[in-house]
Amino acid sequence: MSDRSHDDALLASGLSLSAWVATLVADEAARSRARTSWLRRQAAEEGSFAGALVDLAERGTSVVLHLHNGHRHRGTIVVVGRDFAALRTPGGRDILVAERGLASVRTLPGHAMSVGDRPVLTDLTLTETLGALADERARVLVIGHDVDDGVAGELRSVGTDLVIIRLDGAGGTAYVSSASVLELSVTVSG
Repeated sequence: MSDRSHDDALLASGLSLSAWVATLVADEAARSRARTSWLRRQAAEEGSFAGALVDLAERGTSVVLHLHNGHRHRGTIVVVGRDFAALRTPGGRDILVAERGLASVRTLPGHAMSVGDRPVLTDLTLTETLGALADERARVLVIGHDVDDGVAGELRSVGTDLVIIRLDGAGGTAYVSSASVLELSVTVSG
């Protein structure tokens, strides 16, 4: 039944004008709820982990990152790349986390839920970001699956699958497989 014939049928049934308007308002509210529900369902079906990270970053939401190696980091996501996220801690330290190292991301109570339907806006990779930090000779702490075996020092270079760090202390050199890097903290030079 078309909207016009529906309207004519309501008027012909002897409903008062106020009852007719109330019925139209109720019908429109039901259609609106159905549209909203459909849009939410569609957004959820298109959701991705990276999309949720982008949404949380754009909102400036405080999060806790839970990594597969057992570490937890609290802060705000500031960059989402193709295969990593960068978190800024309340103390101002930046931590890069490989997406493969993230077990979960949790918000604090009271924050709106994200369905993850946001696109990642950059093709920047973790390796490219590490390369830029190496150009700056950044001081870093690199951690993989074993949190007790971190590598601290000056990031010297990044190759296809190799991260080279001039070690603190005795000044040796560490050659780290880039595939083993789950998190990298940029430390303050001192």
